[in-house]
Amino acid sequence: LNGGLGLGPIPLVVAAFALIMAAVDLKSIELKGEVGEDWLPGDFGFDPLNILKGASLEAKRSMQEKELNNGRLAMVAITVFVIEEFLTKTSIVFLNPLLFKPIFEYVGFQEFMDGAFSVASGRTD
Repeated sequence: LNGGLGLGPIPLVVAAFALIMAAVDLKSIELKGEVGEDWLPGDFGFDPLNILKGASLEAKRSMQEKELNNGRLAMVAITVFVIEEFLTKTSIVFLNPLLFKPIFEYVGFQEFMDGAFSVASGRTD
């Protein structure tokens, strides 16, 4: 993207992430051997919010499928960004400014918020 993938430390960072992913894969193979048939791919027991606490295996598989679908959608979106940049030779930040500018900087949003909350603040103008 933007011709910067070969610059600076990016190749080293990509290599580091490849090594981290390999380590995670090795750990998952180890866990699968320990747990057996009850093991779900990607389940490393990390659930700090206890979202799946007490959930059945079917519920866990359903949540896993939803996560996979969200990940696939994100990959399609990134691929479209890359194609847009390649075809137009323009950065995605300039092609889709709505995605990269905070909503509170838009005049329409500011007017909406002023109208919605001016009564609560006691303003009369």
